[in-house]
Amino acid sequence: MQSKRKLPEIQKKFFPYDLVLAYWEDIIADCSWIDLNDIKKSTTAICCTVGWLIKQDENVTILMSDFNFENDKEVKQGGGHTTIPTKNILKIKKIKI
Repeated sequence: MQSKRKLPEIQKKFFPYDLVLAYWEDIIADCSWIDLNDIKKSTTAICCTVGWLIKQDENVTILMSDFNFENDKEVKQGGGHTTIPTKNILKIKKIKI
């Protein structure tokens, strides 16, 4: 059943963040006993995160998955954020909404 409640629109003046798909590189670790030849074949992981690009500078890229609207339609709180070292970012693609 769909709500008849009027949904607020995202307003750039209150929420100037782009929705993006970020590809980034992360470590792989394993604490089990493994043959050295297999350890030498180990690689890093390529990860994808979808979220609102809250901040990106030379040190960190911060993506957030959720936000809520205040009664005045402003966005002041978010949740589900991921902080990635910017040097680990491989590509960021803007998602048009």
